[in-house]
Amino acid sequence: MNHVSHLSLQGFRSIKDASIPLRPLNILIGANGAGKSNLIDFFRMMNYAMTRGFQDPYLRERGPASAILHFGPKATGVIRAEIAFIADAGIHTYRLTLADSAGDRLTYTKEEVQFQRTEDSQPTPPVSLIPNPSNESGLTELWSKENPTARFAKNFLSQCRVFQFHDTAVTSNFRLYAPVDQDRFLYAGGGNLSAVLLSLQEKCPDSYRDIVRLLQVVLPWFGDFVLESEGRKGVLLRWRMKGNADYLFGPSQLSDGSLRIMALVTLFSLPPDRLPNLIILDEPELGLHPSAEAIIAGLIKNAARNRQVLVSTQSASFIDHFSADDIIVVENENGESRFIPQAEERLRPWLEQYTLSQVWGKNLIGGRP
Repeated sequence: MNHVSHLSLQGFRSIKDASIPLRPLNILIGANGAGKSNLIDFFRMMNYAMTRGFQDPYLRERGPASAILHFGPKATGVIRAEIAFIADAGIHTYRLTLADSAGDRLTYTKEEVQFQRTEDSQPTPPVSLIPNPSNESGLTELWSKENPTARFAKNFLSQCRVFQFHDTAVTSNFRLYAPVDQDRFLYAGGGNLSAVLLSLQEKCPDSYRDIVRLLQVVLPWFGDFVLESEGRKGVLLRWRMKGNADYLFGPSQLSDGSLRIMALVTLFSLPPDRLPNLIILDEPELGLHPSAEAIIAGLIKNAARNRQVLVSTQSASFIDHFSADDIIVVENENGESRFIPQAEERLRPWLEQYTLSQVWGKNLIGGRP
């Protein structure tokens, strides 16, 4: 499975200087403000950058530069990153440097890729992606497709998705009509859930049946969805209750937690060709019943067999469904985030007596909840 094996990141928000090994499954734990969300935001930034969206909307909405550079431009003038990808043929490496520039903006001053074949002891010479400082990533240029490593990096980073299903308010897109043609991939906030479910029902019935079956386990009152295109209006998330097929419910009659569960189960039941390369989840356990946590954790572990997964959580009970090898503890000291991978072997003496959440609660691994 192609995946990010290592990330080096300097000068980005609370991350002054971090070297982070990544596995197929990665569970970030740590206190509020430790820096978990900042690591997630780096991958969000990279995803925007692949569509010429670095300056707008990313920097406009989540910047400006002074808010992104570690302690501002007086303390940090540049952001540097190196991402190593493991692939069948070898290791692809992507590097960037973003510098503070006029107007409280960031500019690409260096961007390059490099490749090392599995059988070779040394990598090939790096290939620059930008001849001059640029406002947007060189990976967005058509000529970058001529280099296999540039093509690999762009394809992978374009398929990194940050999902956060927290907005379940009355006016959220969850509860509104979704255009029927917005059905290929599940959106980051889940607003096109009804369109995706309708598409699966029509084109991937096995996946759709899996979703309904899992929802009936975690939501015992749930019967099935009733998904119908209403022309220009789109499709609404309607459903029927088990044992009461005569009454049709709408999305306003679903609790916040039920909506999140529906989105999570749908995401991890998508066919492989509809899943991103890197699935990033920010606190997926929010508002879930403990029994639902177990099902979602199982879906995450199953997905990690074919796709890389990065999850941020603050739930002690949620991490008990994972191995210590999956855990990365995030600490913040004097405003600087540190990322500390855990190991089952090292923690075995403690895990023989306590659960992983108890080890965390006793502050034996840091990142105290």
